[in-house]
Parts: sequence; C-alpha cells; structure tokens
Amino acid sequence: MIYRAEAAALMIFNPDSGITAMLSGQELTLLTEYLCTELRNEFINRLEELQLLPVEIDKAKILATIAVIPQVKKIFNSFTVPEAIHLDLTTSCPLACPQCYKAGHSEMIMPLEKFKAIIRQAQAAKVFQIALGGGEPLLVPNLVKYVETVTTAGMACTLTSSGFGLTEELLQALRDAKLHHLQISLNGATEAINSTSRAGFKEALSALELLSKQQLKFGINWVARMDNYFDFPKMVALAQHFHAENINLLRYKPVVQEEYQKFALTQEAFTWLQAQLKQFYGIKLKVDSAFSNLLCSLYQSGTNSIAAGCGAGRRFMVIDAAGRFKPCSHLKATTVAANLVEYWQNSTELKQLRKLENFIGEPCGSCSYLHSCRGCRAICAQQNIYAGETNCPAYAPREVS
Repeated sequence: MIYRAEAAALMIFNPDSGITAMLSGQELTLLTEYLCTELRNEFINRLEELQLLPVEIDKAKILATIAVIPQVKKIFNSFTVPEAIHLDLTTSCPLACPQCYKAGHSEMIMPLEKFKAIIRQAQAAKVFQIALGGGEPLLVPNLVKYVETVTTAGMACTLTSSGFGLTEELLQALRDAKLHHLQISLNGATEAINSTSRAGFKEALSALELLSKQQLKFGINWVARMDNYFDFPKMVALAQHFHAENINLLRYKPVVQEEYQKFALTQEAFTWLQAQLKQFYGIKLKVDSAFSNLLCSLYQSGTNSIAAGCGAGRRFMVIDAAGRFKPCSHLKATTVAANLVEYWQNSTELKQLRKLENFIGEPCGSCSYLHSCRGCRAICAQQNIYAGETNCPAYAPREVS
C-alpha cells in the first residue's frame, strides 16, 4: 500500500488491485479518528471492502503522512508528482503496423541500470504505477529483471505488448516477478480487419490463448477507427472467449504514414460506438482518458477536475527509451532533466498543458465539456498547443444565459 500526501488530501493506492482513493475533508477526518481511537464507521468499512485499508495497517505511517498534508505546495491543475509513469523499454519491434506512431525510430533499449535509477526516483516520489511499453517490450533481454525492479520497489507494474515473443516460460517468469497486468494490442476480431491498422494478429491470439490459462490479469487494447469500429461487438465476444478482464478503448491519433481524417471516427460512427458501450456486461469496457470526448458523451460530465480529461502532465508522464521526459507518447516534445520530479514540477510544456482551459481555441472554448475534456493535444497540437479540436463529434455548445 502506498500513502501519499497531496494538497489538502491523502492519496491511497493498492498496487495489487490497482485501486486509488483520494481522501479529503470529512473523509480524512473519519480516517484520522479511526486511526486514533479504533472506533469504526461506515466509511472505514467501505475502505476495507475496496482493499484500501488492510487489517494490519501501519497507523503511525498513515498519521505521519496525514500530518504532512498542510505542508504540501499545490501545483496548479496537477498532482504534485505523477500517479503513473509510462516508460518505453525499447524502440525495437519486429512488426510494421500501419498505425504505429513510433515508426522510423532508431533501435535502442533502455539499459537496466538507467531504468533502476529512474525507478528509485519514482519510488522516492511515491509514484503509484509504472506502465512498461515499447516498441515490443517482450523482446527486451532480462525483461523479468525490469519488472522485478518495479514490483520490489512497491509499485504496480503493467505491460503493453503486441503479444510477439510471449511464451509459456516467459509468462510464468513474469507472474513470478509479480507483474500486475498485461494488455495485448489488437484492433480486430479477424485478421482481415486487424491488418488494416495492425500486424501480428496470430501472435496476439496466441498470447491471449496463453494468458487465458494463467493466473495473471490481462486485457485487450483496441484503437477505435473507421476501418474497425463496426467490429466492436465481435471484439467483445473474442475478449470474453479468452476470459480477458477488460477491453481498453483507445482514441485514434495522427501518425505520419496515414491520413488522419480518413480513419478518425465520424459523428455517426462515434454515436454508434457510444450506444454499443452501454449494451455489454460481464467484461470491463474501459475508455482511455485521452478518449475524453467519448467519456464526456457517455457520462455527461462537465466538472473541472485533475482526474477529468487526458491525464498527460496532470496525472501521468512518459519516459522514452533514451531516458527523455515527455507529457504524452504522442507528443513530439522531449526534455532532458536531472530527475522526474524536477521535470514534473518545473517543465514549461507541462505548465502549458495545465492551463489549457484558459487559452484553448474553438470549438473547445465554447463547449460545455471544456473542463472535463480539453480535446486531445496529440490531435490539436498539429496546429498549436492551444488549438481547439475541429470536427469533434462530441461538441456540445454551452447555453448562453
């Protein structure tokens, strides 16, 4: 369990379940009373049900963290340090996917010693989760040692892969290293549909077959595009066939080798997919935070919150295989800094992202979802960092009183 002080709040993270809670106000008062008196209440029972308050707890440690809260300096529109770090272990991949946004990068692997140094920084900052990717991370030599470095430091470790290179032996080793979750990238329930945007269909299915027989949480990453959105019901059926825990719906973003408008969802396709998401049960359908316009359409959210909209520079950051810092994998800007906390707290590009609401252009500026969406910077930054997202299928103009 990781306990971290934020401005006016206590954050609790359970690496085993991946559940996070942010306690403030009356909730924080109730927790403090329980830790000091052991008098139970319904709120404490709820924390235990969510596995955020184990039976054997270090009360002194939690109270010491709560005591630090008044001293925490608030960072505008952001947590004081990232909740999660997305870390690319390698740029190398044997596949040549049409939608790959990392195509053309020189091949490299992050040295284990550099990786360990980054994880020490993350551990000291009380980062909750390290999400490993690539390239193809399964082909990194000594991958298990990278995973063990994260999990022995007390953080959750997840991994995203095409499935290429997964064997029963490697899967068992990753389980032993206490990998928490593995996501397999797949864009179609058939090879014909998948191949329009991704390679490696057979490798992905082989990986899902192996995972279905192992006790390791896993799911599927699916990018919504015009050439596959209609296949979504069959993707759900395929995921259920392999007993996947979830399907993570990702937003299509611009890549050099494709014409963006040709594959971005139209208003009709967007509306159809939104309706489909309300029909399936028995599997988690998770909408990625960068797909913020879909989230807003689904939940009619108009609140202003750090947790709303894309979390780049607000809740998470990226470190590429060369050890450079970025707000998002899809943004070109990279920064070399002494450490991740310095970057997180002082980066000019992150400060720009955190004040989007004040300077964003149309149509986002007049949309009722502005404060819970803010558009996708990977799409809008093709013009400038404060550009609004044109042709957004979720645009809902605010009523003028």
